[in-house]
Amino acid sequence: MNERVRPTKTGLFMTELLICVGVFSLCAAVCVGLFVKSEIISQDSADLTRAVAEARNAAECFKAAGGDLERTAALAGGEAAAEDALFLEFDKSWERLAPGTRGAFELAILTVPGDGCANATLSVKRWTENETGAVGEDILLWTISALEVRP
Repeated sequence: MNERVRPTKTGLFMTELLICVGVFSLCAAVCVGLFVKSEIISQDSADLTRAVAEARNAAECFKAAGGDLERTAALAGGEAAAEDALFLEFDKSWERLAPGTRGAFELAILTVPGDGCANATLSVKRWTENETGAVGEDILLWTISALEVRP
């Protein structure tokens, strides 16, 4: 009655299998995190590319208008908010919104006193909502000048 119980290899196999599943799960979690991060980077890159295109268009309109914001607004398809400011609003898919509407992106041209040339600061902001309200983050900031001398 002194029978020995022979150890089986099933326990060792189960331990190895659990370790493999754990390592696989860890690697899968890291990969999912990287895919999410890459999607965010891709969206930021697409937004920046579109912001540069819209800013380039607005800067060319400013230069073609000789620094006059009323003419710049007419060329860019917007409306001058004040004598020294022009705002263009865009939704999340970069479609132009009506003047005075708050969108996901805002392009602003603010004139700066200069030395006879028309100088301005052009900025593109991304607006996001949080608990305290809307927060604007600059994604593009340029200084532009119209080479024509203001009358």
